[in-house]
Amino acid sequence: MSAGEPNPAPPAWVSEALQAQVSEAEVLHDGALLRYRSWGTPGLPGLVLIHGAMAHANWWDFIAPRFAERFHVVAPHLSGMGDSGHREAYSTALFSDDVVAVMDHAGLGADTVVVGHSLGGAVALTLGVRHAGRVRGIVMLDSAVFPPDEPSPFDPTKAPYRPKTVCADYETAVGRFFLLPQQPCQHPYLLQHIAHHSVAPMQGGWSWKFDDALFKKLHLHEPWRELEALETPLAVIHGDHSAVFTPAVKDYIGRLARQRGWPMFAIPGAHHHLMLDSPRALCGALHGLLAGWPAAV
Repeated sequence: MSAGEPNPAPPAWVSEALQAQVSEAEVLHDGALLRYRSWGTPGLPGLVLIHGAMAHANWWDFIAPRFAERFHVVAPHLSGMGDSGHREAYSTALFSDDVVAVMDHAGLGADTVVVGHSLGGAVALTLGVRHAGRVRGIVMLDSAVFPPDEPSPFDPTKAPYRPKTVCADYETAVGRFFLLPQQPCQHPYLLQHIAHHSVAPMQGGWSWKFDDALFKKLHLHEPWRELEALETPLAVIHGDHSAVFTPAVKDYIGRLARQRGWPMFAIPGAHHHLMLDSPRALCGALHGLLAGWPAAV
């Protein structure tokens, strides 16, 4: 589904979320300017929301406010994406260090839970190993970790480099927005919001904010090693119709979850971008999880 399709008026819960009070701040870390958004009261337990590949912090604009009464919610733009600066090289280790720098700048303590979607889940996983003790728990949302004997078919670093298309105007650029992997989405107003924050004016017209050499510059670790070494409490949520959370991924992570006592469950009817196709179900699942895991907040 693309953002160029007819856009009906959003329901009240979306309008309320997008009108919620939000702050923006920035911090310089390792040569890159990192920008982030925050909701709620400083001093409350922290909740960090990490977006996926080629995405941005605004993917959480209609999710984050629903947690602001209980948490100080922070959503960073990862370097090379959204409104943050670009780098000469990227890795999940560096992304995780960036997130910790944002947490420190926002004043989040060790009572913080980190939630990551897709690539953001891999970043959260790395953070849980690399910065053990800095957070209370991590939640991976539809993040594929393949077993060591089965390489991931989704390795973006092997895709050929294609420079970003520069569109003549804003409307054309926004109209070209679509989800990867493609999937149904019954909430076009959410796609429109995300598309609006995905583009920016540049020389010759409008194009995407992300670094078009992101995957060329990205070093991907072997996440299964970190998953098996992880000591930070972990929970796993996935869409039961996800094209990314394959049977092999489900079996592998499920086996480890049973061994380690990690909560793991699916959201019925959800695809990979579960905050878009099932936003209210996702919020309900996270609220239920965080009420008693890994310890009551």
